[in-house]
Amino acid sequence: MVACLALAAPLKAEHPKDGHPVMVGSEGPELDACVAVGRVTVLDPEGDNYLAVRAAPHVSGHENDRLDPATLVWLCDKDGDWQGIVYPHGAYQDLGDCRVSSPVTAPEPYGGPCRHGWVLAKYLDLVAG
Repeated sequence: MVACLALAAPLKAEHPKDGHPVMVGSEGPELDACVAVGRVTVLDPEGDNYLAVRAAPHVSGHENDRLDPATLVWLCDKDGDWQGIVYPHGAYQDLGDCRVSSPVTAPEPYGGPCRHGWVLAKYLDLVAG
């Protein structure tokens, strides 16, 4: 077991300055953990045509993922021009799989099972919420 812990430690420390969790439940215990759904939009088709998902709400945050246009995401947290999102991936294919459409008793960092991170809010359109 000690060997497993030793192997995990360097992975966690790889981007220590990027550790900025996406919080859910910020709207209070009467509302869903994430209260809105957005869609990736307004990307430049002549450019990269993807939206970078970052580990922290700044352009130097580690890029963890890339989202295609029209991808639906939960809108959960906000930090200036940045939106904290939760989105399905892999075995979790639907927004409902992310377990954020029910209230939580107090704000908390999102813990899964879906992916999460930070994107520039200007590249999202509000769909519901």
